[in-house]
Amino acid sequence: MLALLAMISVGCTEQALHRNTAEDVFTQELAQAVDVLFVVDNSSSMRQEQERLAEGFFRFIEQIDNEDLSVQLGVVTTDMDRMNPEAGLLIGEPPILTPEDPDYVAAFMERVQVGTEGSDKEQGLEAARVALEHPENEGFVRDGAALAIVFISDENDCSNDDTLLDEAEGSLCYEYDEALSPVTDFIRGYQGMKGEDSRVVVSGIIGPRVSEGCEDSWPGLRYQTVIDALDGVSGDICQSNYEELLDDMGSRIAGPIRVFQLTYAAIEETIEVSVNDELIAADPEWGWTYDEALWMVRFDGEYFPPPASQITIRYTIAGG
Repeated sequence: MLALLAMISVGCTEQALHRNTAEDVFTQELAQAVDVLFVVDNSSSMRQEQERLAEGFFRFIEQIDNEDLSVQLGVVTTDMDRMNPEAGLLIGEPPILTPEDPDYVAAFMERVQVGTEGSDKEQGLEAARVALEHPENEGFVRDGAALAIVFISDENDCSNDDTLLDEAEGSLCYEYDEALSPVTDFIRGYQGMKGEDSRVVVSGIIGPRVSEGCEDSWPGLRYQTVIDALDGVSGDICQSNYEELLDDMGSRIAGPIRVFQLTYAAIEETIEVSVNDELIAADPEWGWTYDEALWMVRFDGEYFPPPASQITIRYTIAGG
């Protein structure tokens, strides 16, 4: 969970120009509960990938179980066509699985094999958003619980806010980028669902970049942008076994927070980051970096703030 305090003050430069400064304070706390949403591509090319996901799931849940977390699991497909009456609904009965349910692992393994009759315009980002807000899925997103989203798709995301008709060819997802919903809307939307007191982690098993060679998939670049922004793990959907990937994803969900969302856009050279009053240098390997587009301070290298530490980030507000 994540506690945030934002304080704004006014400073004055030597030229007597007033500038706004901010201080965001976070507490590094390990999650006690997590709601995990799997968003599974159910288009015609996904049979083998769904089988691999089911076979590797035990490695994911082992990591979660090791941390003694309160867990809820849900599955939704990427089919968000207007004519799909189940768009955004969690699959199965009961729709929310927990370790208290009889044979829940076997039930989940069956559930993620969602079939291959879905739309060829895979709207994974939109499916997650709708699933997390849908009134019929009430109870899945819990106050105070961390939120984890895992995307599994061999295509790039085609979330388009209904600008592409159901009968349109899936190839239009790649030909008309301007028809797609901005990825940043989903990043901020997922964060907004949890508020300031809980973490959001997004991971994915997706198509790799073209240079990595995988003829049976398209690069999942839109998914990758969200994964990079929200502290997740990404893996190659063309791998023959997903066990290690799912193990890594489970570890990331149960582990410490590495990405901290600022309240305002910052002027990068003014940022000061301290952990328990110790100043931490800007460094991609042993310190932090700043994501200007998303207003995030990231610890992507060897160092990350330890459990129970206090992270204080001071900065001048861009445009302030």
